[in-house]
Amino acid sequence: MDTYVNAPSIFIVFVGTFGAVLLSHRPKTFFSSLQNIRHAFSLTTTNVIETIESCIELADKTRKGGFLALEESDVDDPFLAKAKTMLVDGHSEEAVNLALTKEIYLTKERNQQSIKVLRSFSDIAPAMGMIGTLIGLVDMLIAMEDPKSIGPAMAVALLTTLYGALIANGITTPLANKLSERSDEILMHQSLIKDAILKMMAGDNPRVMFDYLQTYIDEKLRRPQEAVAEIVKEA
Repeated sequence: MDTYVNAPSIFIVFVGTFGAVLLSHRPKTFFSSLQNIRHAFSLTTTNVIETIESCIELADKTRKGGFLALEESDVDDPFLAKAKTMLVDGHSEEAVNLALTKEIYLTKERNQQSIKVLRSFSDIAPAMGMIGTLIGLVDMLIAMEDPKSIGPAMAVALLTTLYGALIANGITTPLANKLSERSDEILMHQSLIKDAILKMMAGDNPRVMFDYLQTYIDEKLRRPQEAVAEIVKEA
């Protein structure tokens, strides 16, 4: 295992890549994006079916007692809670639509920024690996008269390429893909809630709303109309 550990190669690739990516982005954006990467490891996933049920329950309460009836409803999801509060406070449909749309947009932008930073690592790490390779080859050519020096120089040349490829293909690119998947999941979840709230404000019947929201679910997982009665009854 020690064969694959080379201090100069590690310094060139890891420190060089980190420094180059840091220079490519504003420091505040860079470090906040790194913190945002934790979402890629989040075990909590949004359950679309449960979200639809929560929205139908709120719609039923609204239909029976108006928006003020939602005041005592406990909502765990922060985005849905924000939308519910706006309904209780009596905001107009235009104001609610604008606020929720802005929240969705900014959340997506924050996630995309983190993905951009990870993509930068994937782009720069192999380049730093090639730079290390050139450095190793130069050292090797200079020391051609000393056979003992050729081995270490060649090790730097080859291992920097290996490290760059490992960072890009084994760490940052998979993380970027995973974070992108998580970002799409959050976007769909928030869009569903926004549509539900606007339908609620328009006074749509929970049954009509239920059919509309089920478009967010795979066709094989969609529930029949009778499920609305069960959801309302449970609420």
